[in-house]
Amino acid sequence: MTTDTTINRYVIRRATTPEDLRAARAVVLDVAERDLGYGYTPQWHWDLDRMSETYVDSDRQAMFVAATPPNPDAGPGTVVATAAIRIGGPNSPPHAEWLAARYADRPRVAQLLRVATLPGHRRRGLARRLVAAALDFVRRDGGYRTIYLHTNARVPGAEAFWRSMPVVEVHDARGDVDEQDSRFETIHFELPLDSGL
Repeated sequence: MTTDTTINRYVIRRATTPEDLRAARAVVLDVAERDLGYGYTPQWHWDLDRMSETYVDSDRQAMFVAATPPNPDAGPGTVVATAAIRIGGPNSPPHAEWLAARYADRPRVAQLLRVATLPGHRRRGLARRLVAAALDFVRRDGGYRTIYLHTNARVPGAEAFWRSMPVVEVHDARGDVDEQDSRFETIHFELPLDSGL
């Protein structure tokens, strides 16, 4: 099911077409390179190599995109931001074993990830709107009990963005023995299903 909602001058929709999926992949990888400094990493980005299988063929997982409005002369609009829902919480490694154990009932855990916006389209509320679409998707599923997410506080604005949302901090891993990679300052959150987004 695809639901399109024009918000300001953008369209928020579930990505189901090959064009939207390719564009979503490009946005995520652009932001990973630009903001995170490491770009494509197979063990972390495996879903981007199997977009249709992961986000279209599964009724419980979805990729959402924000796109510029469709134009009869220029096509369906350009994808400029993304957010996704996948089944299951964090893995150990790289995250702490106790944290992975907290989300051991994987079919009941929705992981919110791939929240990415191209620089020229930031500060327009797209990420917040995409998170709201993902939250609505999780609520409609009926099988999830929680939404898990993590962020890298090294990325300018990332921590502030999530803390502006109705999230609950589960663990701030900065300084943990498990947090050995200097590229990361990971904070783990849950987004309650009854959040008013």
